[in-house]
Amino acid sequence: MDIANSIAQWVIAQLESIPAEHLSRGLAMIKPNLWMELVMSERETAEIRALLDRPSTEHPRNATVFIPGIMGSQLTSIRGISALLWPNPRLLLEGHLNLLDLDDDGVDDRVPDVDIVPLGVEKLSYLQIVLALARETRLYEFPYDWRHSVLRTADTLAHSLERWSLTEPERRFTLVCHSMGGLVARAYLAKHPHEAERRVERVIMLGTPLQGAAEAALLFAGEARPARIIKHLNPANDVLGFALGLPSAYQLLPPPPELFMGDRPYPLDWNPYDETEWQGPPVRGDLLSEARRFHELVLGCQPDIEQIEIAGCHYETVAAVRRQTDDGELRLLPERHDTGPDSGDEQVPLWSARVPGVATYYVEQNHNGLVQTGKAIDAVRALLHGDAVELPAELPPFEEHRSPLEAIPLVQQMNELRNRLASGKITREDIQRIFFAG
Repeated sequence: MDIANSIAQWVIAQLESIPAEHLSRGLAMIKPNLWMELVMSERETAEIRALLDRPSTEHPRNATVFIPGIMGSQLTSIRGISALLWPNPRLLLEGHLNLLDLDDDGVDDRVPDVDIVPLGVEKLSYLQIVLALARETRLYEFPYDWRHSVLRTADTLAHSLERWSLTEPERRFTLVCHSMGGLVARAYLAKHPHEAERRVERVIMLGTPLQGAAEAALLFAGEARPARIIKHLNPANDVLGFALGLPSAYQLLPPPPELFMGDRPYPLDWNPYDETEWQGPPVRGDLLSEARRFHELVLGCQPDIEQIEIAGCHYETVAAVRRQTDDGELRLLPERHDTGPDSGDEQVPLWSARVPGVATYYVEQNHNGLVQTGKAIDAVRALLHGDAVELPAELPPFEEHRSPLEAIPLVQQMNELRNRLASGKITREDIQRIFFAG
């Protein structure tokens, strides 16, 4: 099967939750033009065609591992209820988000009717970066259960790298990571430094929140944009209850104040690791302690392995969150910046893109675009082959003029999104708006 048909099969698998009368169009999707027009813009389609037309590299096909971000791996139930649960628009439309809830141990599924495992990397959003890596390298994909603690996932990564090296004990990997995938890689380096020095050539991160993200605090108050959209799709979706039970969500918070290394004041006006200071959301002290341990480990000692961050800039991003009490009711107020050093990629602020020991490059792109557009992907290719990176190592001036999606009222966005999902007219942008937090 050629690569174009392989992509088509990926897309058909991604769309299996759409109503049957719309999915039937998938029979014609072996023609790349048709499926790309269904879910992608004209610009995205052109970029994918350019990737497919690019001649194969003459460089050695070194081993790479792609690690997606939070919510970037498909989760499926293999026993009891047997179905793809994430990403699944119908699951949200019917109010069944909480089939994904974890038990109090942060490991097992709370609902006894499901037995959830990671199935694969979500290909609609990661298509361009996966294509580029597959054509240039020997690619290994690392889907994982993004609900679990990053520390637990790091152990799984360690096991996988050793397994993939059984037939070639001297094999070394470049880890290419998006968003929280970079935290998984850094946790692996910190927990398994000797194995990492033997197995890992370098770590390339795109949009990784090296010091967490202020917006993660909004998730625990039900005020993050994806949480509000999912709740609007069906009020039975208990987004707050789901988030409060995810170890990984706590690990996206900024580090404890004493560990924060940003060149600005601490981004929250309370200590998020003291559960009494939240004054509202019933955050879990045990998961806050696990998040503290994660930051202490990852921001502590890292082995001598090259690490690179490609950071998106000049997009409106939550740089800080402040508390405010109105009529006795606590509210969390985000402080947003759309250009300059307090901007970011819409999800990760620039203060989280810089830590000692990590070289940072900048590109004017949003969080999901980092794994979908030419400049960032070309930088990854250059790093893989030891070529010069054509991105600035200092924050560039703002250049692009665009009409932000936020100009459309959120309620209108949510209503339009719900109608598209219900009718099966889903786009890749819709999937990203709901499913990808970092």
